[in-house]
Amino acid sequence: MIQLKLALHNLLKRKNQSLPFIFSNSMWVIITYIFLSMIYNTNIKNTPYGIVANYVLRLGLVFVILIAALSTFYAERLLSKQRTQELGLYSMLGLTKRHLRQIILLENSLFYLICLIIGGIFGITFSKLAFMSLKSLLGATPLQQNFTLLPLIYVAAIFAAIFILIILFDFWGLRKVNPINLWSQASQPEKEPRSHFLLALSGLVILVIGYYISATVKPTVTAFGQFIIAIILVVVGSYLVFITASISLLKILKKKRNYYYQPNHFISVSNLLYRMKQNGAGLASISLLCTAILVALIASVSLVAGQKDLLNLWSSRDVQIVAKAPLSQADQQTIHKFADHYQVSISQPQTVTVTTPVMGNLVGNHFKTKLNGKTEYTLSSLDIQQYNHLQKTNYQLQDNEILMYAPGSHYSQHSLKVQGKTYQVKPIHEFKGRFVYGNSTYKSIFVVTANKKVARELNPQPSLYVQGFNTHGSQQHQKQFAQAIQVALKIDPGNFTAKPILGDLFKTVFGSLLFMGILISIVMICATTMIIYYKQVSEGYADRNHYQIMTKIGLSKKESKKAIQSQILTVFALPIIGAILNLIFALPAIKSILTIFSMYDSKILLTVSLITIGILIISYLLIYSATTTIYRRIVENPAAN
Repeated sequence: MIQLKLALHNLLKRKNQSLPFIFSNSMWVIITYIFLSMIYNTNIKNTPYGIVANYVLRLGLVFVILIAALSTFYAERLLSKQRTQELGLYSMLGLTKRHLRQIILLENSLFYLICLIIGGIFGITFSKLAFMSLKSLLGATPLQQNFTLLPLIYVAAIFAAIFILIILFDFWGLRKVNPINLWSQASQPEKEPRSHFLLALSGLVILVIGYYISATVKPTVTAFGQFIIAIILVVVGSYLVFITASISLLKILKKKRNYYYQPNHFISVSNLLYRMKQNGAGLASISLLCTAILVALIASVSLVAGQKDLLNLWSSRDVQIVAKAPLSQADQQTIHKFADHYQVSISQPQTVTVTTPVMGNLVGNHFKTKLNGKTEYTLSSLDIQQYNHLQKTNYQLQDNEILMYAPGSHYSQHSLKVQGKTYQVKPIHEFKGRFVYGNSTYKSIFVVTANKKVARELNPQPSLYVQGFNTHGSQQHQKQFAQAIQVALKIDPGNFTAKPILGDLFKTVFGSLLFMGILISIVMICATTMIIYYKQVSEGYADRNHYQIMTKIGLSKKESKKAIQSQILTVFALPIIGAILNLIFALPAIKSILTIFSMYDSKILLTVSLITIGILIISYLLIYSATTTIYRRIVENPAAN
């Protein structure tokens, strides 16, 4: 069959484009299979909080499929552009549109089968390594991997749908095209794009608004929604700026005679200007993908690194019970009975009486309880006698003086106004009776007053009894003991904190988030590499004739090399600069979201950010070096395919 031979010939002839396409799509298949194998692993579902991990993995899968589809369409668009001349030649030799469609169908079908086979084999192999990594992150030692055909079937169906859409897209491209014109269509020069001052200005304004929202997000329950709005604005603004503002900038450079009429600047500015309309979208995509890599890794690594601090913040003791009355003698006997049964030793229980936390917000030095849905903090109060007994201190307070414990809020005011009264503040950095009421994510403020009367005036809420103790024994026995007393004493989950149980929840949530963040970052790195590679290949073929002509009229190899380096460096520098700029303005929003969950640690966030940026820049330079060599080889070799 002539159509099959031609399809195979096209794949083999265009190795420098076909092989990266096969490699990148095989990567999508591998990572999609890994996600699906984890999702449909019944052992993971049956672990404690396995449903949470499963939900996080499903969210990651949706993102992976979306990125895979978009990047595959991008690569196919560039492949089809190079395929146009071949289809034109076939049409001139007598093949009809029907024959051309058959070639496209067979070529994409071969791509699909090769990618599915390679991706499936390596997916099954690497899923074992991924499973071991997830098992380590979740801390689930009894977790076992099971193999089923269902993930493979789903992978085959997902990528079949993607390739069917690609085939239909290519068919649509042939619908209104005269086959006799296909040959000349591929070599038609692009027109110089027009300047769109209003669009460029609009892009800058939208980008600045997005940056402003992200930089000024407050750690409230609405922070995540504001961050999403900021992301949308930055995405739209980035595309407009890269497409329109870059054209305007290049035209300004073109008018500067001292800059433009130099061999390397003249060639690079001219080439970039004529293709910036399509290049701008590619550069914006690269910049946004790099930003997404940075945000995903920084957020997920920061969460895992800060989970121990969060666990200590939520509860100062291993087991803590919050109730409206002290534990009875019978309850205490039940606790000791279960401790003996599970071979767990417990420390002397400690009880502190505090007022029920009231929700509010700190505005300057004023704690406001009447809010319009804007809540960041909860406030509880207790008397100095209890605090001294608990902390083994000897503080003395006047009626207008308070000690204030506010973790993570860095309260720097010398006074606090509550319930219409102003108190002089002495900040404290440790409170062994801290607790989280009702699993609230709000930051807990604890205020110590001169006596019980002042404590009631400051927060006229009913009293709560916070009773806790530390435990010693094996991790498994400590968990069983905590679960047993919660059931036996019929304690509401919102009023019961056990570090062994809570630690498992944090490991599951943050471990699966880190696992997803790493896999998604790999996906985005592959997508970025593929976009850059095809961008370089496409531009290499587009620029080859120009450089050959310039060489014939006197452009030396040294000048040609400098011009190529100037052009590629300009193209490569913009996205990474944009990504780092995006991250700088995203960090305040990331900080606010982490602060909501009491997980913000400036040292961890800064350290992780610097390391991640360093790794990304090194990776980016390696990609730059490799693709520059490919571009130069195509441009300087007139016989290159």
